[in-house]
Amino acid sequence: MAVSTPRRWADELALGTRLAFTGGRAALARTLLTAVGVGLGVAMLLLASSVPVLKHHRDDRIHALRDLLNASADAPRTPHSLLMTDLGTTYHGREVRGRAVQPDGPGAVLPPGLSHYPAPGELAVSPALAELLTSPDGRLLAERIGPHPVTARIAPAGLVGPGDYSFYLGSDRLAQDPAAVRLDHFGEQDPPKPLEPVLLLLSIVGVVILLTPVGVFVAAAARFGGEARDRRLAALRLVGADRAAIRRIAAGESLAGALLGLAVGGVFFLAGGQLLELVTVEGLSVFASDLTPQPALAALALAAVPLLAVTVTLAAMRRINAEPLAVTRAGAARRQRWFAVRLALPLLGGFLLYRNQADLADLGRASGLAPLIAGLLLLLLGTTALLPAVLGTTARLLGRAGPVSWQLAVRRIQWAPQAASRPIGGIVVAVSGAIALQALLGGIATDLTPLRPAATGAPVLSATSLAGGASAASYASRLRGTPGVLDATGYQEFYVQDGGTTSLAVRVSDCAGLRIFAKVPDCRDGDLFTSPDALARLGTRPALSALWPGGAMPAWRPPVPRGSADALAHPVLPTLLDRGPALYATWGALPPEVVRQQDARVLVHVDRRAPDAVEQIRTTMAGIDPHIHFYDPAAAFTDKTFLGIRRALTAGVAATLTLIAASMLVGLVAQLRERRRSLAVLAAFGTRRRTLGAALLWQVLLPVVLGLALAVGAGAGLASVLLRSAGLPVVLDWGQAGVMAAAGLGAVLALTALSLPVLRRATRAAGLRHE
Repeated sequence: MAVSTPRRWADELALGTRLAFTGGRAALARTLLTAVGVGLGVAMLLLASSVPVLKHHRDDRIHALRDLLNASADAPRTPHSLLMTDLGTTYHGREVRGRAVQPDGPGAVLPPGLSHYPAPGELAVSPALAELLTSPDGRLLAERIGPHPVTARIAPAGLVGPGDYSFYLGSDRLAQDPAAVRLDHFGEQDPPKPLEPVLLLLSIVGVVILLTPVGVFVAAAARFGGEARDRRLAALRLVGADRAAIRRIAAGESLAGALLGLAVGGVFFLAGGQLLELVTVEGLSVFASDLTPQPALAALALAAVPLLAVTVTLAAMRRINAEPLAVTRAGAARRQRWFAVRLALPLLGGFLLYRNQADLADLGRASGLAPLIAGLLLLLLGTTALLPAVLGTTARLLGRAGPVSWQLAVRRIQWAPQAASRPIGGIVVAVSGAIALQALLGGIATDLTPLRPAATGAPVLSATSLAGGASAASYASRLRGTPGVLDATGYQEFYVQDGGTTSLAVRVSDCAGLRIFAKVPDCRDGDLFTSPDALARLGTRPALSALWPGGAMPAWRPPVPRGSADALAHPVLPTLLDRGPALYATWGALPPEVVRQQDARVLVHVDRRAPDAVEQIRTTMAGIDPHIHFYDPAAAFTDKTFLGIRRALTAGVAATLTLIAASMLVGLVAQLRERRRSLAVLAAFGTRRRTLGAALLWQVLLPVVLGLALAVGAGAGLASVLLRSAGLPVVLDWGQAGVMAAAGLGAVLALTALSLPVLRRATRAAGLRHE
């Protein structure tokens, strides 16, 4: 028996590497497919290692763009100052950042991304906004911004991402604009706030869930063509190689594919970075120049890939007994022991998560972070590890009867359940993780937006203007002719004080408008009504003064109340009058100077079935007052930090799903190439290609259905534990889980259809040739 030495190990690894490239067309094809599969995973890992640098660059840009928060209405004018007002809006759910600017002098500090100030009436716009404004989809937004010529582009230094919608409008009238403020510098001044524990939990869970499928993909790619390789290695046993040498030669073959995959992954990463600039997900886009892997993380990822490939190969070879010209696999007893081990993995992961769900504050320390990550990995990977055993057992139970295509598929699964489940392992991990992630996102969003109404199709929205309440009625009148507007009501809402410490809420409108918010008797202009709890207080007709602006308004005595009015609870619009004593006044019941100084509000009843109804309303109001503020109950108002994390995770999920699709397609092609001789034999004996195609569909569909069932169960359990950890109610959206499962199933069916041309080529008579 030869003595194993480092030199001999190196020679055997080198032999395996050489065989990967010189062992014939089959070996070379297997190596190339392995390199493509590993390369996809490497590209994802390089992208993940770029996240810290990407976040740093994005944060720098966000901080550099801070402007209005540095401003003040009474700041002194200096040679370096400028006037600015906010013209931002929302268009089809996307934020449009807009500013009107007027420099106080030639030395005024420039906003980031501008080389000079646009002249009055001219626009400087971001490239993405310029493209939108010239397209049919941007017609309403172009009308809203106004017919101003675009004379400059905003450089990347003034944008958070290449897909940002942003513009600067030059002006020479801001000195007369009451909403304008003055500033003399741009940029963040406040120290960064620490991340809330619940958002930290969301970030950690998201990163683990998104990266775990990558490891599954790389491990699966390292086993492409494993059965053909096993037969080739068995032939090496005939010429004298022992079992240990066979394992090292196999590891050398996998190492060759993994090393080539590193180069392929680098190419994918560089090419994908350029394409990534063209993609915007939920308003999030990134510059290719920001995708710079952090050296330590990139080195760790690149070193882990070959190590994982070799480890997976060595583990797989332990289950294979390669004898001269014969290959046998582990028996049933060993499979049962492995089933017990695989079942223990998700159970241990669930126990770790359940045991350490008490205190979110521990996430900032290793003592709390390590059990969370370990539990997530064990639960996700353990669920995938269970799939071959469940699949093999199911195939044995279902394979007793059925059409020819079913029998071919089931027999194939019975013979090699590992190979059948390998391509869809990523689907199981991704779907279970996505279900848990969506449940956690939904729970946190509900917690951060407690005022969001349940009816997302709410038929109203409100608009508020600082121009003065005397304009509220005219605003409503102009809005009534806008497409999509069923009705519009102008009103005011503010507080008054009766000379003591008691305050009263006041609602002002015409009689028809008051009836929307309260039960009022017969009414005419000049009437005043009170809620029952305010009637006694106004019996003495005390002098009232408005609390805004600043208590400077003269006191006035209200008219004698016409009667009492009970407030109506509005189903979707929160108001000042939901609680406490209140007055309901017509326009003529208040002094004109009080009406003029209060905000103008409009309640708009919208036909949301009309095309672009909300955008039409925003455009109309922008023509009246560009500083109007909208409240749309159908839109989600969330914490900006949470919104940023959610956008980043959504983009990550999209990237992971893309990787899943590409890896599955490569895996299916690898399996078909490996089986081309047996498929060609079946076709030669008269088996129809339709039957073989149906067999391929069954062979993919059965593992997917079982895998998705496991994924839904694991995802629901993981979501329950995570929601309890965050202190949120455990409410699972089964409809969303069904959508996730259906998306996974649809992706598999689509990829199976894409692999049919490869199946057609594999069944040709040339496939009968054998070396």
